[in-house]
Amino acid sequence: MKRPLRAALAVLLLLVAALVLAGCGREVTVTTGEIVLCTAGEIIEDNTEQIEVPEDEAADYAVTTRVITCEQHSDLSALYDEAQQAIADGDLTTARERLATVVMRDPTYRKAQQQLDEIDGGATPEPDTGDDADTDTPETPDDPGTGQPEGPVVNLAKWVPDSIEGYVAQGIIADVASLSRQYLPQSSKADQLVIAVDQMVDAETAAAAAAAIGTQYPEVTDSITVGSYPVTVGANGAYAAAAFSDGPLLVVVELHGTSGKGADLIDAVLAVVSSITS
Repeated sequence: MKRPLRAALAVLLLLVAALVLAGCGREVTVTTGEIVLCTAGEIIEDNTEQIEVPEDEAADYAVTTRVITCEQHSDLSALYDEAQQAIADGDLTTARERLATVVMRDPTYRKAQQQLDEIDGGATPEPDTGDDADTDTPETPDDPGTGQPEGPVVNLAKWVPDSIEGYVAQGIIADVASLSRQYLPQSSKADQLVIAVDQMVDAETAAAAAAAIGTQYPEVTDSITVGSYPVTVGANGAYAAAAFSDGPLLVVVELHGTSGKGADLIDAVLAVVSSITS
């Protein structure tokens, strides 16, 4: 007996729909564009947008970052550097004058307030000559120069790169002492990667904070070495995390799993640590 025409058409439509769905695949929401950061920790421009794309094309869309020294902080950087040189030369009168100007315009700039308080208290502060000091002419929007900008955010930004194999870089949250960035995993085992970097008081404090990460992820804890970095790893529920320090910087890498078992993601977390430290 012949199948009714309506039933035959229904079967045909189902087959066509199946082929279309198989060809298109699942769509996901990704963020793409560029974020411009100032070395002082401010987001100057956020030129990103969220779009829906086929899952197999998600890796083609990511967020890139560009770090510059804005005009305001370029002037502060010059004043701050003059203050550091004056401190090194023992000229606390000049140092105080420069630091007071910096603090008046930006109370959170570098160690200006701390050094000013030390001078007013009768002490001689140590010159800020660490890795985050601006020793070269900074890059500005009007005068790009030839060198790369330096400063606190530049040191933090290296731990939240635009590209990590197996992940698509998304937005970034910044302030003067911390950066965090989300990534979309291309593996079905996890649905979110977050890397957070915080400027701590000193290297000892950062190392202690990294070692204590196990208290927040107590289900699985271990301490290993990745490259030259002592790393503490742990799991809690659907989350797995790894923490290490780089001088006064605390870096935490966290993955959220789709299976609900964070312990299954320990190797994946360590792979990310290996990628960003190599």
